[in-house]
Amino acid sequence: MQHRILVVDDSLLVQTELRELLDSTYEVAIASNVRECREIVGSFLPHLILLDLQLPDGDGHELCEDLRRMKCCNLAQILIFSSTDDSAKRLALFNSGADDFLLKTINRHELLAKIRVHLRLQDAIYRAESAEDKLQKYSHELERIVDSRAQAIEATQDIAVFALAKLADSRDVETGEHLVRMRAYSQILAEQLHLNSEYSDEIDDAFLSDLYRSSPLHDIGKVGISDAILLKPGRLTPDEYEVMKGHAEIGAQTLEEVARSSYKGDFFRMAAQVARHHHERWDGAGYPAGLKGRDIPLCARIVAVADVFDALTSKRVYKDAFEVQNAYDLILSESGKHFDPTVVSAFVDCFDKFTEIASRQSNVHHADSSRRLATPRYRQAMEYAASPISNNPKVLVIEDDLSMGRMIETWLSEAGYEVTTCGDAASALRVIQTNQPQYVITDWMMPTIDGETVCRWTRDALLTHYIYTIVISADIRPETRLRAFHAGADDFMPKPLDRNELLAHLHAASRVVALESRPAGVSRNDPLTGLATRRQLDEQLEREWFRAVRYHLPLSCVVIDIDSFEEINNQYGFEAGDQVIQRIAQIVQGHTRLTDYVCRLAGDRFLIAMVESNESQAAQFAERLCKVLAGSAVTIHGQTLTTTASFGVAQTHADTTNLDKLIELAEEAIVIAKQLGRNRVVRRSATVQSVELPHAANDWCMPLANALAHDVMTSPIVTLRESDTARSALRFLLRYRINSAPVVDHHGMLCGVLSEKDLMCHMTDVTRWDQPIGSSMSSDVVYFEEDDTAETIYNFLIRASIRRVVVVRDGRPTGVISRGSLLRWFNRQQELESETQTAESLENRPDAELAESVSNLLKELEQSISLELAHGTSNAR
Repeated sequence: MQHRILVVDDSLLVQTELRELLDSTYEVAIASNVRECREIVGSFLPHLILLDLQLPDGDGHELCEDLRRMKCCNLAQILIFSSTDDSAKRLALFNSGADDFLLKTINRHELLAKIRVHLRLQDAIYRAESAEDKLQKYSHELERIVDSRAQAIEATQDIAVFALAKLADSRDVETGEHLVRMRAYSQILAEQLHLNSEYSDEIDDAFLSDLYRSSPLHDIGKVGISDAILLKPGRLTPDEYEVMKGHAEIGAQTLEEVARSSYKGDFFRMAAQVARHHHERWDGAGYPAGLKGRDIPLCARIVAVADVFDALTSKRVYKDAFEVQNAYDLILSESGKHFDPTVVSAFVDCFDKFTEIASRQSNVHHADSSRRLATPRYRQAMEYAASPISNNPKVLVIEDDLSMGRMIETWLSEAGYEVTTCGDAASALRVIQTNQPQYVITDWMMPTIDGETVCRWTRDALLTHYIYTIVISADIRPETRLRAFHAGADDFMPKPLDRNELLAHLHAASRVVALESRPAGVSRNDPLTGLATRRQLDEQLEREWFRAVRYHLPLSCVVIDIDSFEEINNQYGFEAGDQVIQRIAQIVQGHTRLTDYVCRLAGDRFLIAMVESNESQAAQFAERLCKVLAGSAVTIHGQTLTTTASFGVAQTHADTTNLDKLIELAEEAIVIAKQLGRNRVVRRSATVQSVELPHAANDWCMPLANALAHDVMTSPIVTLRESDTARSALRFLLRYRINSAPVVDHHGMLCGVLSEKDLMCHMTDVTRWDQPIGSSMSSDVVYFEEDDTAETIYNFLIRASIRRVVVVRDGRPTGVISRGSLLRWFNRQQELESETQTAESLENRPDAELAESVSNLLKELEQSISLELAHGTSNAR
């Protein structure tokens, strides 16, 4: 492949020389100004751009920033040409996206060598991007295969367990679908207790999932009871009743044996508790152990109410079925005696759902066994238990013509769809977010908000599943159809509508919805917490990241790391660790805004991306969330475990090129939070600018005493002139993303410091925007000479309230020293000392082979450079 090089320079001489130099090896295009460059770059797609800094119709610096934002130049290498060299200018250019800075006096051979190196680098980047894409495809496929097999294994396991439970239930033909109904009742009760009761902390997703699977096994011990007793019509004798009570212990012992031999025994342990204790009574008069009150396991207390309600409302060999209301009254009368009052209260709150299931006994088996057992995941079970029984797909119709809307609603309702109709798009958008229909049928032309906005919002919204959108319109021009599909519509139908055609379109759309929804749980959501994965977050943040860069909007991220998580795993087990992660994920998701993006990074870390929020705002949110987490608890095996977390907060800056870099900055802040004692929030800016320096630092004394300000300062620095206007100073601070800068007089001598706050006060009066900043700056500036000792500056900073000082040479500012820069310098010294000790230890070893290898490596490097220069010479000729 021949590489393409774009030369942007207004000098005809430079254009001619570069074309002659490059034309024989590369495909070359020439642009004389900014306008021509913008016209050429999109179609030419250069691999490398040689850009002159000074152009007749614009600044090369700004053009470089614009090129970097273009998708076609995202990976292109940009080399800046300039006739002058300035350190501050170089720094600004690199921050704007340049890859190299070259003087126009560079010789031809060195230029060719530089170009070859940068093109090789770009080829390597392309290969890496391609390899990453392939790796992601392989990863997606592996995740799909693993999830598919896991579902199949879990489905087989659940079917086997349910079939085992049916062995006991099937001996009594009059019990009907007792197990199916009782499981549904148990789930409804548990979900209600989770939503609103004192047991909400004990009932989490794992509890609900285990209860769904274990509740049908409550009477598994009846396989050990003879038919003469089990199927006896009428009341049992006292001796027969004693034999019947033995089924609780038989079932429990069997399930405990299974739990001991199972790799993951939580579900069987809960099943054993349910089997043994679901006949216990709140007042202690039950069997087999005579437990009382909260000594009875919560799962057994829930199953007890569900089991008795179904037993009362079902016909048995020894009794007729009770009326539902009579069963309701009987259970209420046993509150505090037979049943847990809190569970009975939940029963009262969700009694309408009990009534619905009881009234549909003949249809529940078909609705449950064919659908639930085939896909036995808890989330599906929870939807079945927590919502009215309905398989009807949801359709939202948005139509401002009321007669048309009613007609479509009638058609779809008759076909079995659950239809909601809205007369305006504003209310429809709220319905989409709360009701989350599978299909949206929207008119194209509507007042205030049109169909195009509905389509775009539906595609951009953070919804849990795919929504199929059909646009209907009397405007059937090709350009209208094109706009609809570009906005995100899946289908377009002309008015007037035909009933059969609309139903056919919806039937075809159901396949698309099924295909779109199937991989969503694997590739987009973390299976443990239900939060987005990092891959999904990257997709969602792509537009927000572009907006933040393009319009200079703040974007902050908060990384959360659970404290002492490894100790939790070691002490309580990995399943307990999973419960902690799930609980914290619930809290985090419950406290974020709709505009925030939340994902699980890996292990015990979470990420919150906060759009249009600066670091200070994100830190305030993190402080509140930190307190909430510290005040929450997780119940594990009957023990209450309080967990805390450490927070790192960071904001995008000029050098934050991507999300990975932003996360890296936040994780650096987490390291400081852990060092300071955990359970706290640390801002990344604080680790750089205001980290507390140690007061007693024996390790610091020697290095600082031997170092000067010149050794530890950050340089070069950018400065303002006191004659600069407030308008230009504001542009200056925004360009370099800094909140203050030293000010010099016309001789270049330090005369003050201008902060962002000073500038805002100055610019409150519009008439002062074009006045010099000299009257607004602070002339009381703290500075040190370059030959002052670092120890002196260190002692000053640990006692002063300011964060940084200016370093001068002969009155001219040459650098700054902050608390953060002192920390970084000290860490570098420690690393160098460690490397020196390692090198000395290697020298002391009689290892001649090591020295010979290093020598050979240097010789090979020299030969490679010589060959590279020789190759450049031959190409030039």
